[in-house]
Amino acid sequence: MPHIRWLGLTATGVLLGALVISLTGGLGHWRSRRLVNDGAALVSEGRYVPAARSLLEAVTTTPGDARAHYYLGLAYAGLGQDVAALHHAEDAVRLSPREPEYEAGLAMLLLDAGRGPEALTHLHRAAALRPGACDIRLLLADALRRAGDRQEMEREYRVAMRLGGGSALGALAREQLKAAMAERPSSSDIHINEEER
Repeated sequence: MPHIRWLGLTATGVLLGALVISLTGGLGHWRSRRLVNDGAALVSEGRYVPAARSLLEAVTTTPGDARAHYYLGLAYAGLGQDVAALHHAEDAVRLSPREPEYEAGLAMLLLDAGRGPEALTHLHRAAALRPGACDIRLLLADALRRAGDRQEMEREYRVAMRLGGGSALGALAREQLKAAMAERPSSSDIHINEEER
């Protein structure tokens, strides 16, 4: 009988220990989520130092949180810490490879770092993940413009115009296409036809 009582007490102790670990882990997750939300808000306000502090704590608490890495990368970019920004943006893409926002964010950092071919790869992935996103098509068209790929650039601007319709993004696509065509050294002038307006 003493063995059965001892087994019962041991089982109860193990269960209580597991419950405590589970609760503290859960609390850490909720705290991390709050830190990421606060950090993302601070990034959008341009307050990069407090954002980086909050997001660094979140990444330390939950290193597998792609969103925390993404916003920490943006905070570091805002602080001019390009290497750290790229590192965390790459981590975000690695942790959540099907998130087009992370692909596009990494692409923009790569463009700023002068790594155009890599940026184009990530923008193409982002466009494939979210084919109806006008903003991603605009970013892709701009990257193609920087790369000197006029034919693909024009195609992507036209896709963005179609997706954006009469919205501000559609109008931006039209204006950027006009500007790109104006700087295009070509004897044939390409016009935006009325159907695309």
